[in-house]
Amino acid sequence: MWSLSKGQEQVQTRVYYMKDIASICTIFALLFAVYQYCSREKIKVTVCCVESTLLTQQPKIPGVTVFVQYKDTTTIENLWRIRYTLKNSGNKNIIGEGAQSSLVTKGLGLPLRTKNIKQIIQISTEDNNIVELKDNILYFKQWLPDECIAIEALVEGAGEKPELYIDKRDIISAKVVFKSNI
Repeated sequence: MWSLSKGQEQVQTRVYYMKDIASICTIFALLFAVYQYCSREKIKVTVCCVESTLLTQQPKIPGVTVFVQYKDTTTIENLWRIRYTLKNSGNKNIIGEGAQSSLVTKGLGLPLRTKNIKQIIQISTEDNNIVELKDNILYFKQWLPDECIAIEALVEGAGEKPELYIDKRDIISAKVVFKSNI
């Protein structure tokens, strides 16, 4: 067997300590990088359907039919009441106006998109001082984290369950999450 001199043992011990210190520093650097990645500002909007009710469901009674007329002229066959909440669930303000706007359209609002909707009969925001709704477009100055926008609409469905949504490409670097509470 080879034996090490006292000086060689000290050098070998120092090398082990240096490896331990380097390993600990690497772990701390990795944890710091993960923290920086997770804590950066993000734009995230959660769109949640809280109600979707068919108001003109046909009864199963022979000879009985149900129909609704809008403004006493237009017959609506597939009338739905839908309610949605839109929440800024990220940790960054969404700016709706000006040079710093988070919207792709820069001051032209955030469009509400539709799916399975033949026509929107009535749409409004509920108890809201954040946003103004005109022609299915949301206009706002600043949408703060954790603020919600509640939207209620009467729509004529086109087949399947009608939906409102926003396109993630309408907000710069955004993530849009869809949920249903019904």
